[in-house]
Amino acid sequence: MGGKSAEREISLRTGNAVLSALKTSGYNAIGFDLDDSLHSNLKKIDICFVALHGTYGEDGRVQGILDLYGIPYTGSGVCSSAIAMDKLKTRAILDYHGIKTPPFLFAGKKDNFENILEKLKGIEPPYFIKPNSSGSSFGCSIVNSLNEDDLLIGLNNAFEYDDTVLIEKYLNGREIQFAVAFGNPIGCVEVRPRDSFYSYEAKYTKGKTEYLLNPDLTGEEYRACEEAAVRTHKYLSCEGVSRTDIILDKDRNAYVLEINTLPGLTELSLVPMIAKNKGISFTELIEDILKDAIARK
Repeated sequence: MGGKSAEREISLRTGNAVLSALKTSGYNAIGFDLDDSLHSNLKKIDICFVALHGTYGEDGRVQGILDLYGIPYTGSGVCSSAIAMDKLKTRAILDYHGIKTPPFLFAGKKDNFENILEKLKGIEPPYFIKPNSSGSSFGCSIVNSLNEDDLLIGLNNAFEYDDTVLIEKYLNGREIQFAVAFGNPIGCVEVRPRDSFYSYEAKYTKGKTEYLLNPDLTGEEYRACEEAAVRTHKYLSCEGVSRTDIILDKDRNAYVLEINTLPGLTELSLVPMIAKNKGISFTELIEDILKDAIARK
C-alpha cells in the first residue's frame, strides 16, 4: 500500500482497511509500503494483496515485479493493468469491440495548441479534460466552450499529472458506477456529486456526493450498464474486482468513461458499498478477492 503516486493517501486508507479485514479473518497478514524495503518484504510473504492506486501500483509495474518473484497477487495482471491505466489504449480496445465511449481527442504536452483547437472543432462542447494515466479525478476539469484561455487552463491542469491528456465530449447524464467481481456483475451505485462532476473532493469528503444504491433504472437501462461493465472487464482481460465508470444518457445509451482495476477498498468505498447492498460484508469481499488470487496461482 502507499506507493509513490498522487493517490498515495487513498492507497494507505485502502491498505489499512484490507489489512484489518485480513487480520480479523485470521490471516497472518503484514502491511508494507512500496519503498526500498520491497525486496526484503517480498521474501516474507506467500501471496500479495495489492492495495496500491495509481502509478507504480495500478499500471502493471508492481505486478511485473511480483511475477518475476513468482508471488501470486490479487487483481489484474501486467498487461490488463497497464492498458486499463492508459485511457487512450482502453478506448482503442473498447471502440474495437463496439462498446460506446464519448467522442474524444488525444493531446500531448508538446502538441501545437492551434492544431488541438482545430481538431476540437469536430467535437461539440462542453469538454471534459483529464490526464491519460491518472486516477481519483486528479487534474480533471470541465471546459464549456472553445474559449482558448479556458482550454489552456484545463490542459495545463491535466498536464501537471501526465504528459498526455484526453479531451472528451462531456456527456450530461446519470453517472453509474458498476462493479464486476471475478467476471460476474455485482451491482451498481448511482453517484450524484454536489459539485459539477465527481471530483477528488466529491469522492473523499463526506456530504459532497449522494449515493443511490438502488438507482431508479428501467430493466433496459440496468442491462445496458451491466453489459458495458462486464464486457469492458472481459475485453481488457481483467481479474479480481473492477469498477467501471459509465454515463447513462437520456436515450438509455451506456457510455464507458474508464475502468478501475484496483478500486478503493475502504469501508466507505463504492465497491464495498455495492457489495454490502448485495449482502456481502467487507471482510467477506476481501477474503473472496484473496481466495480468487490463490485459485489462479
